[in-house]
Amino acid sequence: MNHRTARPDARAKGAVRGGGVRGGAVRAAAARGPRRPGRPGRTRRWALAGACALLAVLVLADRVAAGVAEDRMAGRIAARQSALVGAPDVSIDGFPFLWNAAAGNYPEVEVEGRARTDDGLPVTASLDLREVSRTAGGYAAATARGQFKVPLDALAAKRGAGVRLTGRDGRLEITRSFMGVPLVVTAALKLTGDTVTLEPAAASLGGRPLDPGNPQIAAALRAAERKIPELPLGLVPSGISVDAGAVTVRGEAREVALADTA
Repeated sequence: MNHRTARPDARAKGAVRGGGVRGGAVRAAAARGPRRPGRPGRTRRWALAGACALLAVLVLADRVAAGVAEDRMAGRIAARQSALVGAPDVSIDGFPFLWNAAAGNYPEVEVEGRARTDDGLPVTASLDLREVSRTAGGYAAATARGQFKVPLDALAAKRGAGVRLTGRDGRLEITRSFMGVPLVVTAALKLTGDTVTLEPAAASLGGRPLDPGNPQIAAALRAAERKIPELPLGLVPSGISVDAGAVTVRGEAREVALADTA
């Protein structure tokens, strides 16, 4: 055998075998397809999740700060209003609260609480203060509106035993016994200045109609007139209404000066 001839043949066979290996690798890579670049969608999702988490933390911090301010304001209001029974509920609207607090302006402040008049009548009060802003002496509200509800049962108890008060169709129905017979007088509530007056609309005795203009009925209704106690924040009585369970007095005022409550 010619050794010089055999060596080139061996090299040729090796090249063929090597080429086959490399060709197989190329074919496998082609089968797998092109290499995928990094996934920008996943990065965007992580960024969005981080932004949402940060926003949630900011909102939570803002609400916590608002809650602290509401509790502080409720405590100070309770300390200044002796008629209140316990601390009121205070809600400071407007977002973000921290921005409004830094500027010293609150779009709306709502206060709800329970109180008692000098003669012991229970009152549920709701106040709505708009455009509250910081001033040199504390705070001021551009407008203030209030509603003060007194239960009919409590008012009836002040009129004596056997008296029942019912709200019906926006009017007050007064029922009591007269010589063992039920006397029912229906009256419309009117507001004259700071006094609640009763205007007779209908009457009956034992189910039989009576003239509501009867002098005795008129005298009894005049005796039931009631002066509204002084309202908080200088509110001026502006309306009165009655429903099935309570009489509601409304009051309002403008440019109301508030003590430093924040």
